[in-house]
Amino acid sequence: MSPRFWCRLSACLFFTWLGPAQGHHGRDFILVQDSAIPSRFGGVALAGLEFSREGSANEFSTEPGFFIGLAPALAFGLNVGFSDEGEGWRYKGITPQWVLSLPVPPGSFNFRAGLWTAYEFAQGGGHAHGHGSVHVHDPGTGPDAPPPILHDHGSGGHSHGAHGGIHRHGESGWHSRLILEADVASRTRLVLNLVSFVSGEGNGPGWGYAAGLRHEVNHDFSVGVEATGDFEERNSAQQILLTSMVGLPSGFVLRIGLGAGLTPSAPDFTLHTGLLWRF
Repeated sequence: MSPRFWCRLSACLFFTWLGPAQGHHGRDFILVQDSAIPSRFGGVALAGLEFSREGSANEFSTEPGFFIGLAPALAFGLNVGFSDEGEGWRYKGITPQWVLSLPVPPGSFNFRAGLWTAYEFAQGGGHAHGHGSVHVHDPGTGPDAPPPILHDHGSGGHSHGAHGGIHRHGESGWHSRLILEADVASRTRLVLNLVSFVSGEGNGPGWGYAAGLRHEVNHDFSVGVEATGDFEERNSAQQILLTSMVGLPSGFVLRIGLGAGLTPSAPDFTLHTGLLWRF
């Protein structure tokens, strides 16, 4: 099905199901997907801006979207991506997605599990840029300057991964996450994601992880730490992020994250800003 079909379907779902219900609907992390399923026809609308710097190259990106509950164990969402890598804003693609809550046996911890899957209809997949967006960072020409570094960017709007990783620019395909989640204390939640990407263009799959720890200081303020990376032996992109969420009136939430790359293939610095509206 074409991206135009998904746009029309999602717009109909959004405006038909938008309701006044308030509550906790998940999406409490930036790099990590949690297992929360909103109440039926309740959910969250989100918009934000991400800035990343890698060497001398800067990029801005945004992925407005929504996430809505359909049934006690099923939710639907959709994101639309745009980016500016120094040549003006351009459309990146559209990503319809589903979250399914999985049954788990009872235990001493409040343990939960889920499955998130999405298909990214990427703009420009298989065109002039091939499998990714590549640029060369030139460190200079002095006698002590190291050789130029070739950077191969990933997609997904969150981090820049090596070719073959879980994040790729301009490449359509299936993104999936197995979600494992537990309350390790009364106000502290740990979430682990096992991440996969299956190319829709015949390229090799990618595997990786995301992990997040979030602590609620009070009902309207939380802090956390998140990390994500590829299971790649070479050119693995690993990054870490410090986050905070601030509750605002009328169901709005401000989300902020400051990140740094842990490996050369990851961005040197990232800033995530976002505004969520829970309905």
